[in-house]
Amino acid sequence: MRGDRGFTLGEVLVAVSILLIGLAAVVTGFQYASSGIALGNGETTATFLAEQRLEQLKALALKDWTHTQLNAGTTTEGYGSIAGAALYRRVTSIADAPGGTCTARCKLVRVTVLYRPVTGRGQMDQERQVDVVTMLVART
Repeated sequence: MRGDRGFTLGEVLVAVSILLIGLAAVVTGFQYASSGIALGNGETTATFLAEQRLEQLKALALKDWTHTQLNAGTTTEGYGSIAGAALYRRVTSIADAPGGTCTARCKLVRVTVLYRPVTGRGQMDQERQVDVVTMLVART
């Protein structure tokens, strides 16, 4: 029979330390992944809110081109004022005949949605924004 001595204490410590390093890497990867998912969710929601506002303005333009909501200027919806999206704020800017490139029958519309994403540590990060720009032209 051969000598069945088993593992030495040094071998066990080396094996355990390698496993711990691997587990730490996996846990860190999960933190980055969850932060990325939260960031993606925030970007998607912000884009949806910007597109939602543009669609409202497009529908209004088709119905009544002279409606007061389509006048040149800036409208700000603060945090908590957007239904179902309390963590977002939205700024809508409308310019008549921007840059002289078109007649008075067109408007440049920019919708900016701003939000503060939550990081993996649960903290509010710097404010991020999504901009969506389109041109509205009156139907003849």
